[in-house]
Amino acid sequence: MKNNEGKTIGQPEQDMPKTLWTIDYSKCTVCGECVDACKSRLLKIKDKRIIITSQINCDWCGDCADACASDAIVLT
Repeated sequence: MKNNEGKTIGQPEQDMPKTLWTIDYSKCTVCGECVDACKSRLLKIKDKRIIITSQINCDWCGDCADACASDAIVLT
């Protein structure tokens, strides 16, 4: 992001995730299928919720969303 002087502020672009994704916890059954489907091993179950450990390292393959039977994962 650039400020009004044209200087870059915030995180460098290379440190920004390629995409952002969210979990709709009202739909999520915490079955763990998305955890098993993630080849990068970025998903974990913690406190009875699915969490992503790093948005930056996600390659947006969509395997987690494809594995989710309740359509709780939304890639943007």
